[in-house]
Amino acid sequence: MKKLILILFFIFSFLNIQSVSAKTVKWDFEVKSTEELIKCIKVVEVKSKRSRMSSIIGMGIISETPTIVKMQNKCKYGIKGWFRIKLLDKDGFQLESHLEEFSIGRKGLTKNSFELLTSPLKWRKLKSALLEFDQLETF
Repeated sequence: MKKLILILFFIFSFLNIQSVSAKTVKWDFEVKSTEELIKCIKVVEVKSKRSRMSSIIGMGIISETPTIVKMQNKCKYGIKGWFRIKLLDKDGFQLESHLEEFSIGRKGLTKNSFELLTSPLKWRKLKSALLEFDQLETF
């Protein structure tokens, strides 16, 4: 019985440590797009939350990093399209790239949540992000 209680204690302690050790990083970012999309889409925030435990559990190879891109549409029509997020180091070299679809209603605000697959070594070098938008259709 004592062993069971001790094991449960360690499991709950481990889960608490994992949630505490996750740190939210707000990225400096730049946006590239066509003239029409630049007028309509405003990127409000780009942030990620990487758990130290996910790096340890993944044995340092590659692990998932939850990422959110918050966007606002300033136009009177909805926009569907895609954006490519390029993660850059301090010198502006691209370390990772990820393609993601988006859809924003007219004069709306949306959050795109996705997982980036990165290694801990690359993650430490990341300093900013470049978002390149392309439009598929309006609605």
